Amino acid sequence: MLAGLFFFKNSHLFYNIRSRCSTGWQMHALSRRAAMLIRLQTEITGLQEMKTLYAADEDFTSFWEQCIFGKSSSDYSLRHGFLFKANCLCIPKSSWCQFLIKESHCGSLAAHVGRDRTLTQLQARFYWPHLNRDVSQFVERCPVCQTYKGTSQNTGLCMPLPTPESIWEDLSLDFILGLPRTRTGADSIMVVVDRFSKMDHFFPCKKTFDAVHIAKHLFKEKVSLHGVPRSLTSDRDVKFISHFWRELWKRLHTELNLSSAYHPQTDGQIEVVNRTLGNMLRCFVQDHPKKWEEMLSQDEFAFNSMPNRSTGHCPFNIVYTKMPNHLVDVAVLPKCRSTAVAHAAKQFKNIVDRVHAQLTESNLKYKQQADSHRRFKKFYPGDLVMLRVRREHFPTGTYTKHNPR
Repeated sequence: MLAGLFFFKNSHLFYNIRSRCSTGWQMHALSRRAAMLIRLQTEITGLQEMKTLYAADEDFTSFWEQCIFGKSSSDYSLRHGFLFKANCLCIPKSSWCQFLIKESHCGSLAAHVGRDRTLTQLQARFYWPHLNRDVSQFVERCPVCQTYKGTSQNTGLCMPLPTPESIWEDLSLDFILGLPRTRTGADSIMVVVDRFSKMDHFFPCKKTFDAVHIAKHLFKEKVSLHGVPRSLTSDRDVKFISHFWRELWKRLHTELNLSSAYHPQTDGQIEVVNRTLGNMLRCFVQDHPKKWEEMLSQDEFAFNSMPNRSTGHCPFNIVYTKMPNHLVDVAVLPKCRSTAVAHAAKQFKNIVDRVHAQLTESNLKYKQQADSHRRFKKFYPGDLVMLRVRREHFPTGTYTKHNPR
């Protein structure tokens, strides 16, 4: 008994034939030159029936009739009784479409490649009008890909944090770790950002500091200058979820806003500050990485004197209502009374209101840009969903990289 699968290449028709002999099933490869096979009985199924589907298929009927009657039809042609578009075999609506997609995506010689690679392989050999759509739907619904691959999705719309009302009332707090140890023993930086003015303070510290040391450091460097904040946004570091930390800010009537686990985008602003600070420090220290602590004050001044994209003003200007004196300010203006300056000083609330409106507008713009690449997904009770279980939830030694995601 013989069964065959056809392959089309350069308008020549080939097929691999499996023959059943006394020794069992064996594979025989046919070449274009010659083939020596002992044939007891030949039965070809599958592709031959496709010829009868062209005449009734809504996508290829007109092109099939034109080719049958010898009329020119753009890229379509008949070869060995099959309809081709250029060098691609036309597949009418049938179970062959899903079969070909399955073989290209998760067949015995496939490796569950992504949508684009599966589509590329099929487009080089076959054609039907909704090939792109069918491949996308098949790959999205592949249970193996959903179980064993990653979780990168564009579901969920952007939800910015509420816009602050005034300066140094709503803060963000984070740490930069893994720095070379300095002479004073510092190996990390505590970053404090005012979410309204975007002013930053950078404090050298040690990663071994507990919540008590961090609280003392924060009161010494920040609270003594700007007062007690109304809200404090941070990640779920062990320092920020301790009982002491929670009880301290509870007594000071400060709201603690902890970011979602494994979701640093919750407070993306301070992540951007950390990245910018890292770039600035590398430029300052260059071949002397252990001198980063000496350069930290220069980085802080440079950062706070630069205009911010969201507010349109530099943090110095918002907090102190004037630009800081810089080395490039070589000309000293006479201290004469300026009506415009006096009016601006009296109207500081207007500056704050304008910055608040600018922040609200910026947040709305960023949300629109982010949502243009994302989609809203709503779940209902009873829906079946895939839940990613991270390795921290598995017993030690039982999780490997080949486990289902």
